[in-house]
Amino acid sequence: MGRASTIQNAFNAGELSALMLGRQDVAKYAAGMFVCLNGVPLVQGGWTRRPGTAYLHQCKYHNRDARLLPFQYSVQQTYVLEFGYQYIRFFTEHGILTKTAQNITGITKANPAVVEYSGADTYANGERVIITGVVGMTQVNNREFVVTNVNTGSNTFELYDSDGLAVNSSAYDTYTSGGTVAEILEVTTAFDETDLPDIRVTQSADVLYITHPDFPPQQLVRVSATSWTLSDVTFSDGPYDVANTTSTTLTPGAATGTTTLTASAVTGINDDTGFQTTDIGRLVRVKEGSTWGWGEIVGRASTTVVTVAIQSTFTNTNGKSTWRLGVWSDTTGYPKNSTFYDDRLWFAGAALYPQRLDGSKTGLYSDFQPSAMDGTVAADNAVSFTLNADDVNAIEWMAPNEKGLLVGTSRGEWQVKPSALNEAITPTNISAKPSTRHGSADVAPVSAGKAVLFVQRAARKVREFAYVFESDGFKAPDMTLLSEHITRPSIYEIAYQEQPQAIMWGVRADGVLLGMTYERDQNVVAWHRHELGGQSDSAGELIPVVESVCAVPTPDTTRDELYMVVQRYVNGRTRRYIEYMSKIWETEDEQEDAFYVDCGWTVINGSPSSTVTGLWHLEGQTVGVYVDGTRHVDVTITNGKATLDRTGTIISLGYYYDSDGQTLPVDGGAQDGSAQGKTKRIHRVGFWLVDTLGLKYGPDVDNLTELIVRQWGDAYGSATPLFTGVVRERFEADYDKLAQVYWRADGPFPANVLAVMPQFQVSDDS
Repeated sequence: MGRASTIQNAFNAGELSALMLGRQDVAKYAAGMFVCLNGVPLVQGGWTRRPGTAYLHQCKYHNRDARLLPFQYSVQQTYVLEFGYQYIRFFTEHGILTKTAQNITGITKANPAVVEYSGADTYANGERVIITGVVGMTQVNNREFVVTNVNTGSNTFELYDSDGLAVNSSAYDTYTSGGTVAEILEVTTAFDETDLPDIRVTQSADVLYITHPDFPPQQLVRVSATSWTLSDVTFSDGPYDVANTTSTTLTPGAATGTTTLTASAVTGINDDTGFQTTDIGRLVRVKEGSTWGWGEIVGRASTTVVTVAIQSTFTNTNGKSTWRLGVWSDTTGYPKNSTFYDDRLWFAGAALYPQRLDGSKTGLYSDFQPSAMDGTVAADNAVSFTLNADDVNAIEWMAPNEKGLLVGTSRGEWQVKPSALNEAITPTNISAKPSTRHGSADVAPVSAGKAVLFVQRAARKVREFAYVFESDGFKAPDMTLLSEHITRPSIYEIAYQEQPQAIMWGVRADGVLLGMTYERDQNVVAWHRHELGGQSDSAGELIPVVESVCAVPTPDTTRDELYMVVQRYVNGRTRRYIEYMSKIWETEDEQEDAFYVDCGWTVINGSPSSTVTGLWHLEGQTVGVYVDGTRHVDVTITNGKATLDRTGTIISLGYYYDSDGQTLPVDGGAQDGSAQGKTKRIHRVGFWLVDTLGLKYGPDVDNLTELIVRQWGDAYGSATPLFTGVVRERFEADYDKLAQVYWRADGPFPANVLAVMPQFQVSDDS
């Protein structure tokens, strides 16, 4: 019977497919894992626990979908936008934006509670408000309420929750003094919740352009920190369809102002059906001699007669045989994608023009003038271009790149660029080159360095679209090739977190959060799965469902934060919360600052305290508690409050979760070669750890032993210090043909595994 030992000192190939179990000849095998759950493979090679998620705020509606999108006004000013059923809400610096706050003068202990306030502003029934700073009845602080039964004469209103239920404050503490009430800042939209998946955005300074195939392009403008406006983009002179080639003429009733425009026939108009009511808002351009004029259709009388508001003179009232209708309208659909490239705003993917791209005039993002009024075309005029292919290539995304405008279609990926090197794109020099033919899903991509990560057509693969110098072209390798199971059944949204670790995050159709540690220069592609602590059903059998993700830089620019919409089941109700992932543990962090709970809440007390308030999002739940670097017994939240059995300065509460890792089958060799497929038994294992506590290990998830890392000299009765170093222990396992090491980090402690060192015996006759 032979003895062998081996070491795995890198895990940055991530969780590999079971189809890889026999592929020890592949280099990635040596750095791969069979299980990587709630852990993050680091670019440097080690494995660390996934940090916990902190509760930020509830979604406006618990029974409707919501989606998060980023808005970065400046390096230090970033926002997370909550899009939901006919609204947008705004979050920044871990808080929700509100209007001017007003002072509270009293709150009754009653069902429902009645708030009395002072101030010039009045509230309206149905408005959402936040109460903060109340002394005494602290149970109402930092909660969202629905204003109900307003009495403007006495400046009072009743408190209801977002489920429409009266807030019973009878058992709350008595109101003493202070506090403010502020209406939550919202912008009204026309988007239903079914529209949310198809929303795409691009940004320039304080303007966010919003596209959706069923709505005119819109712009969300940040007027100030507490003032935002939403309006349709007003387009100037384009873009237009190709010029009329039929005998149909358009005759204006006048050359200026608002007038009728009469068609001689319906031929050539909307597939020979004539003008439709859905053409209202559509642009029209007409030509007399060499001079163009344009206007906007503002009314429709019949299939041949519309009313036009003329923006640039029609010259005369003659019938015009040369004319062009606007590309976008309720009739033809609207672009589904937008981006900025070469100082132009680009749109693409309208329903009737799925392969067409339109770029604005240079520096004038709402002006799509195809030529001057005299017909001359300048280099800065708008650009229109259609991808020519042997089948329909509906444009699913666009992404700017130093090598051109990259375009993903349903059938392949393209590079759009000027026909001549070192030039900007103009109406006369634009060209398009098909690069790969994988096809893209209807999922917005992310830019990661010089590459674009996109989801392939069947939504099962993530590909890296990047320029390859050696071949002078783009390639799109499959990032899921060795981890084909990870995106099953499908992935429908992705986000990119650049700092401190470069990770692409994805939302899987079953609500599992996926991560891909990514560093192209180091050939690191490492997939990992994340299941949040808590539940999403009454039986406690289903994990919380992650529904949307986005990433924005923190105000101090040191890292990017991942935000997510999470569906949970709390206190007998379905809840939708906005949560953000805490920072990955770093060696300079203090032990008491560790945050390894989900949907968590942290308080930092000026003096030690044994009570924590503001926990209504965990009402009725039994949660884990971490006090000044030590684990506390679990507590149940009642009336938004937790009462502890000891005091603490830094207290974190939330759902515990397990972070699991498992090696692939070990193979340190045998007397006659490989030990793969032979019966073997691990009898001892070593772990190289950094800042670790609470680790268990064993042959599988059902047979785990606590790894003791308390050292001689550690003071009992105090927090066990985090351990750094090598620890070796006996390994209780039976003989089998795989021989794998499983580890689990649970509780509220950090865990960082740099290497696993198993020693094993190989049966000679296996």
